[in-house]
Amino acid sequence: MKITADSFELEDIFECGQCFRWNKNEDNSYTGVAFGKVLTLSKEGDGVTFSDDNEIWNEYFDLDRDYGEIKRILSKDEVTKKAIEKGQGIRILKQEFFETVISFIISQNNNIPRIKGIVEKLCEKYGKEIEKGYFAFPEKEVIANLEKEDLAFLKAGYRDSYIIDAARKLVNNELDMDVIKNAPIEDARKEISKIKGVGPKVADCILLFGASRYEVFPTDVWMKRVLTELYGFENLTPDKINAFAKEKFGNLAGFAQQYLFYSMREK
Repeated sequence: MKITADSFELEDIFECGQCFRWNKNEDNSYTGVAFGKVLTLSKEGDGVTFSDDNEIWNEYFDLDRDYGEIKRILSKDEVTKKAIEKGQGIRILKQEFFETVISFIISQNNNIPRIKGIVEKLCEKYGKEIEKGYFAFPEKEVIANLEKEDLAFLKAGYRDSYIIDAARKLVNNELDMDVIKNAPIEDARKEISKIKGVGPKVADCILLFGASRYEVFPTDVWMKRVLTELYGFENLTPDKINAFAKEKFGNLAGFAQQYLFYSMREK
């Protein structure tokens, strides 16, 4: 399958910290696993070539959204406008919810190479092999039946118990997915935070990347640097950050966060 798309740069999409199962090949293409399928993407000019033509990729890559309009609106803010110039090809992926939950639990106090390594080991051990060397993300029922000791090989430390707790709560329907996807954002955050070890930043990442709640503004050390260095904030608090994001970016806060995060990290 080949498409023509603007606002679609492979490096911007896969290196902006939103996903952990995509790797760059020697020819600058990227290969990854999502929805139990292996996909390789390459780009030449405005043309993007997919190694698979399944319709799921249309939703996964959010191809029906007008990112040009999003960038036009966000560029009214000069700081964000400069950030967009560095990451103009970012698209926010619509990832599987369970995979997003576990990936961002693992991300706590971790760097991206290590996160990717832990996620890959988890998939190799408990995921179904799709084709040689490529494994689907494990089913939540599989992880829910494990004990903490079964994850010791990951060397993920205290995160082991969080991973199992998340799987069990989802399997036992202890999280209300309607609240997570549709309720006021504070209620959605509280619902996600029922998972052991999930704080505000991880909750917002899960909501943005796993539930398409684009009004959230995940804030880590990089974003705090953005807010202090570029917007002049002092005495940052979650309430102050959320109020700023809502007033400045509204329902596009999640998109703004990705441009700002990627730009600051690259800098």
